[in-house]
Amino acid sequence: MLFRLWNYLRGYVIIIVEGYFIEKFINICAKRRIQLWDCRIQKQYLATMRMSVKGFRLIRPVARKTGCKVRLLKKTGLPFVFNKYRRRRAFFAGALLFLILINFLASFIWSVEISGNKELEQSVMEEALAENGIRTGVFKYRIDTDRAVTGMMLRLEKLAWISINIKGTKVKVDIRERKNMPEIVPRDIPCDIIARKDGIIRQVIAKEGIEAVAEGDTVKKGQILISGKIPLKGGDDGSRLAHAMGTVKARTWYEAQAPVILDKAERLRTGRYITDNSLVLFSREIDLFKKKNRFQDYSVSRNVKKLSIGEDLVLPVEWITIKYIEEKIVYAYVSKEDAKREAVAQAYDKALEQVPDEADVVERIDRFIEEDGSITASVTLECIEDIGMSKRIGGN
Repeated sequence: MLFRLWNYLRGYVIIIVEGYFIEKFINICAKRRIQLWDCRIQKQYLATMRMSVKGFRLIRPVARKTGCKVRLLKKTGLPFVFNKYRRRRAFFAGALLFLILINFLASFIWSVEISGNKELEQSVMEEALAENGIRTGVFKYRIDTDRAVTGMMLRLEKLAWISINIKGTKVKVDIRERKNMPEIVPRDIPCDIIARKDGIIRQVIAKEGIEAVAEGDTVKKGQILISGKIPLKGGDDGSRLAHAMGTVKARTWYEAQAPVILDKAERLRTGRYITDNSLVLFSREIDLFKKKNRFQDYSVSRNVKKLSIGEDLVLPVEWITIKYIEEKIVYAYVSKEDAKREAVAQAYDKALEQVPDEADVVERIDRFIEEDGSITASVTLECIEDIGMSKRIGGN
């Protein structure tokens, strides 16, 4: 590999040797230290080989002595490239300016990629990053990623973890969002067990504290289930405070509805479309053709292609293609039974989304509500779950 690179840098030629004494030609060249390589016999009395430019100037006596005919087939290498373009100064000047421009643009950030955010909106993340010095167009060597990470953690309470890495002209931001966990009361602090939601008590197991409810009781959110105030023995009016502990299982319900639609609208593409292209340079969009959308019903697809060298060297040039696709709305009649089945399935999916992971679904109730000529499917899921949560005695 290094040998090939060195030969390309200094330049070499490919020659054709024709005659009866090709082997003698090669031996004499070797004896006179004229370097040959990649010698190949193409057919009888004809061979191709490679040699340096300096060696090519020395082979005329060898060819005359062996009676071989030597022809130049090809010139290869950097010196010949320079020689070919030596009069094209504008070409070299343009190439030099291009390299300088690429190197200059590579010193800035032109793309910020954010991943891992589910509840935090993209715009909120971009605004917070900009406040910490991370945005497109900023000089990348001025970015302090450690300081930006600290600033983001202080700025957004929902962040549990964040990493910021600079690769080429791109900033990659990966985050993990904080989950809303109930307050954990330390073991040495007195507390009650209260209801986090409404329900009907199914089972109460008090490991510490006094049961404040019994099986079959209906409780409201915030009601005390296991009290941390334990009466003193001996009939005294006083009580001691304890850290209530236990499990309170209750029946809970989750309900969702979906309309029964008999006339279903479908959007069908007609095959006609209008394409509009625009160029973005340094965040400034230039509409090249300014095509007007004439369709009344349509969908839009947007394709953005960023100019980049490799994966991470993104440049501030974008080609945007917007496609307006004409559609027509077709109404199709659906049978009442099929419409009901589809509405029940939608309502069930909505209700199931509300059920916590730790809850067990024990019963499902489907019903239909008819009102003012419309039908609504309703699905109720009955669950068994632990509704208890700790609350400090005297706390909020």
